[in-house]
This record gives sequence, C-alpha cells and structure tokens, in this order.
Amino acid sequence: HILITGAASGIGRLVGLKMAALGGRVTGWDIHAERLDQTVAELKQAGREPAHGFVCNVAKRDEVYRVAAETQAAAGPVDILINNAGVVSGKRFLDLPDEKIEATFAVNTLSLFWVTKAFLPAMIKRNRGHVVTIASAAGIIGVAKLADYSASKFAAVGFDESLRVELRQLAPG
Repeated sequence: HILITGAASGIGRLVGLKMAALGGRVTGWDIHAERLDQTVAELKQAGREPAHGFVCNVAKRDEVYRVAAETQAAAGPVDILINNAGVVSGKRFLDLPDEKIEATFAVNTLSLFWVTKAFLPAMIKRNRGHVVTIASAAGIIGVAKLADYSASKFAAVGFDESLRVELRQLAPG
C-alpha cells in the first residue's frame, strides 16, 4: 500500500500511475478534490489493485492525523509513504509576503513531520516500510527567487537524513 501526498498532479501523479501499473495499491492525498478524483480514476485504470483518494491539507496537523486514520481504515496499513506535496512561490525574497513564506514551510517542511508521525509507528511495529521524501536540487544549493522554497527543501533533506540515521538505531528493519 503506497500513500502519496500531492498525488493529483506532477511528480506525485506520475509516481502513483507507475506504482499502480507495477501492481501497487495506491492512495493519493491532495488538497485539490477535482484533480484528485481524476487521478484516482486514472490509477484505477492503470493498475489491478483498488485506488483511493483523500482530500487532505498536509499543512494542517490535525487534518493529517484524522485523514491518516481514515486512510488506514479504508485501505489498510501504509507500506510506502511518499512525502511529495510541495508548493513554490518563485518570487524574490523581498517580494515574498510573510504568509507565503509560512505556507511554504507548512507544506514543504512541517507536513513531513505530521505525515511521517502518522504512519511510521505502524511501520516500526510491523518491522516493514519505507519513507520517501521528495525534495529538490534546490535543497542542496540555493536558487535565486526561491529563498523560501530552497530553505524548505534544505530542511526536507535534513529531515530525511536525520530520520534515516535515527531509524538505523531504532528500527533497523
């Protein structure tokens, strides 16, 4: 069972379609209900396994935990978590409204914590699972007009690296 955040477009949609074609049972989360419905229909055609979609704003911690429980009830435990949801503003630093900076970090960074905390304990208990963090080359080198995005992706890379080191100690399986 593969859960992909930001599944209704871009990388998330393409990864979902590939996973479904390879026989995976895919659940997509996205904030855009109509596009998510279209993607779930495509997932059902692409694969043999049932596909699910849940509207979820990953920037909202309580919503993540609620939708995670709904997801597991409907589709079973998650074996592969793909933290893919992301936003980009593409504006110069001094042109970025404070609210956009906060929104970028809420989606691109803080959501990694909420979504992973929602599914990782069950993976550890089963001694099985994968957590995938989609970042960007902008997470290892700064990019003009992407100060908020680049910083949020630097944080995503740090989150992923730290989690992997911690899991080698806590749950080597």
